[in-house]
Amino acid sequence: MIRGDGFAVVAPGEGTTVALPSGGGSIRVTIDDGVGCRNLVQRLMEIRDPGRTERGAPGSEEIGYVASGTGRLVAGDHTLALEGGTGFLVPPGTPFRLLPDGEPMIVVSVLSPPPGAVDSVSVGEAARCVAVRAAQQGRLPAGESRYFKLLVDPSVGCRRVTQFVGFIEQSRAPEHVHPYEEVVHVLEGEGTLHAAGERIPFARGAGIFLAPGTPHCLENGTRGTLQLLGVFSPAGSPADKGEQ
Repeated sequence: MIRGDGFAVVAPGEGTTVALPSGGGSIRVTIDDGVGCRNLVQRLMEIRDPGRTERGAPGSEEIGYVASGTGRLVAGDHTLALEGGTGFLVPPGTPFRLLPDGEPMIVVSVLSPPPGAVDSVSVGEAARCVAVRAAQQGRLPAGESRYFKLLVDPSVGCRRVTQFVGFIEQSRAPEHVHPYEEVVHVLEGEGTLHAAGERIPFARGAGIFLAPGTPHCLENGTRGTLQLLGVFSPAGSPADKGEQ
């Protein structure tokens, strides 16, 4: 892990891993308060056991993204189909199961606020699980050679965060700052994070933390498209930034 003033880059495979019971898979915490992240906990989950029951953390929204595999999310009598490129929301304290279809599902999960935080989220009367497929979302411009697709945000009932997939062609974004705290998971490609005057290379599977107000930009280091999963809090637009 590389940590600097207002940022951190967690290499693929780094973080604290906990095995799930009976060979059900594993959960690896990649970003939390250990790197200075106050409002978000990023986890990489490998789900193998089709019968395992989860209980959403009381007071925390869980926002997931299926990086690979297919399956279902079951919460009571409510079932949602999941496939690669699908984001989903589980309200605080909601019992649910992730059921993979044969092959394991790899899920990037974010909890907000962290479990046990004083600013916990109460459950609204209409709160329910929601799934949003990136393939069905429109492209929103974020500058030259860059665009994003919104997934889970307040428009689908999420109260704390915005989740999106970002796409960067062969370019380097202008340096900018965000008013929110952000965690990123690199879905495809590799590149360089320019942050607080430093240059840090990253690869597919890396996690990136950016504190509010940290001057930064991302540079695509491949011939293809760099794809990033971003989650930030408080909720807003990924295009909300100040150029430096």
